[in-house]
Order: sequence, then structure tokens, then C-alpha cells
Amino acid sequence: PAMITSYPNTTLATQGEEKKMSCTAHGEKPIMVRWEKEERIINPETSRYVVSVKEVGDEVISTLQIMPTLREDSGFFSCHAINSFGEDRGIIQLTVQEPPDPPEVEIREVKDRTIALRWTMGFDGNSPITGFDIESKNKSASWDTAQKTKDVSPQLNQATIIDLHPSSTYNIRMFAKNLIGKSEASNELTITTDEAAPDGPPQDVQLEALSSQSIRVTWRPPKKHLQNGAIRGYQVGYREYSSGGNYQFSVISVETTGDNAESLVLDNLKKFTQYGVVVQASNSAGTGPSSTEVAATTLEDGKTLFLLKLDECVTSN
Repeated sequence: PAMITSYPNTTLATQGEEKKMSCTAHGEKPIMVRWEKEERIINPETSRYVVSVKEVGDEVISTLQIMPTLREDSGFFSCHAINSFGEDRGIIQLTVQEPPDPPEVEIREVKDRTIALRWTMGFDGNSPITGFDIESKNKSASWDTAQKTKDVSPQLNQATIIDLHPSSTYNIRMFAKNLIGKSEASNELTITTDEAAPDGPPQDVQLEALSSQSIRVTWRPPKKHLQNGAIRGYQVGYREYSSGGNYQFSVISVETTGDNAESLVLDNLKKFTQYGVVVQASNSAGTGPSSTEVAATTLEDGKTLFLLKLDECVTSN
């Protein structure tokens, strides 16, 4: 009878490339060799499958060429040798390898400076996952500028991105890798970190004595990148300023006008007295650091009064 004398039990191919598999049949000629995949006979004229036969002595070598290999070619092929005395067959398991499918990423937890992720692995491409790459970027930036964490262990399915900026919007995506290559990008997450208390004090705090009882305080918001969220308001603290005394600040809270210049008039102060003033900014997460204390002295009694009297004289004349 016809005998299949050699064929590979298992064989690998890389997706998109050409793959050849051969069976050698031995026995009384003529020998016919037929190829099947999972019990379906392969028509040797199909576009991707080509069968060629050559005779060497009393052997027949039949070669199945797949060009190009696709994912669905993975599976069991069989070559059947038939002559007038009987038949034999060999079974070949073909595994087509390719870069993995991308993971599916989701958010586990968002804080002010960290984002925790978890992911689910897709098809590994018939080659073990060697690692994951995680990329994160500012929403307004391009992926070229992304922070990359490379070769996260394939044993992991969660990770935390750290050192982020509060109240900022980020895009995050992942890739899976195996020995064949890198996956397409995963689904993209768009995530805004929580607010945090401001990291910077209000800027340009200035004082101007308006009268013997009042001082105007003016200031500008903290630097933009230190606001860590939308500034909601300010706390203005003032106290009598003396080298000896360490007096408590009286604090007035004001809502923000949203302008770049904020101001508040302190009233009912003592005449000809030095006052120290500090300002803090607040957002929904808390209150930031104080500005450096600045001082001003209320005017002497009568300075504003004098102007008033002069007006009266002029009008009564």
C-alpha cells in the first residue's frame, strides 16, 4: 500500500507570509496525494492554496503552499496518499502566529495625581504575550509627546499611572506585544484627574491705605499651573503688625470675581496703625498656601477729613 513516510506533526507560520508544508509518499506508482483541512478537500486551484508534486525515485513529494497565511489557516491539515493497493495519511497541525490583539482597557480609580487602570487581554496571536506598553498624554498634546511605560509584565492586568497633574485631562492607551510584534492600539480612555488644593499662593499682593480706617488689598490669582482646579474664592487674613506681638489673623472670605485682578477693602481699622496681610486661594479641593505677609499703615486722623472741609468752604462761598 501507499505509505506516508515523512511529514511535520506540528509547524509554525507567521501571518501574511508564505508557508510550505510537504508530505512524502512511498509505494507502487501511480500514487495520488490529496490535501484536506479539517475534513474538507482542498481545491489546489484556490487563490491562496497551491499544490505541487515532484517524484524522486520511488517517492512522491507533495507540497502545499499557502500564500499569504491568514489567522483562519491555523488548524489541522492532512495529506492522503492513495494507490491501487490502499491509502495512508499524515496529519499536520499548523499554527499561524501574528502580533496580538490589543487589550481592552478600563478605569479602576481616578485621584488628583494618579489614574489606576485594569485591562483584559484579547487573542495572543498564538504566541505568548511578552509585555504591555502603556502611553499617556495631555489631551491637547500629540501621541509623540506621550509618557511611555514599556514592558509591563504579562502577568499583570492592572497598573497605576502616577505623577499626573490635578484637574487635567489625559488620554491613555495600551499595546500588547509578543515575539511576532506589537498589537494595534487599544481603545483610548479620556480621563480628567480630580482637583487638589492650590499649590501656589495668590500673586502680587499689594496694599494701599485709603484712610485712617481702611486699607485696600489687591492681588492676582495663583499661577495657572499651580491652581489645580477652578479657583472659587480667597481668604484674606489681616492683623495688627508689631515686632513684639504675635496676633491672630482676622480672616475674611471672598468669592472670586473670575478676573485677573481681585480686591477687598479692609474697614474699621485703627488709625495710624500698621497692619499685616496675607491671602490664600481656594478651590473645591481645599485651600492653598499663604502669600508672604505684606504690611501697610493706616493714615493719620484728619487727612481725609481735611479734604472734606475744604470742599465745604468752596461750596458755601
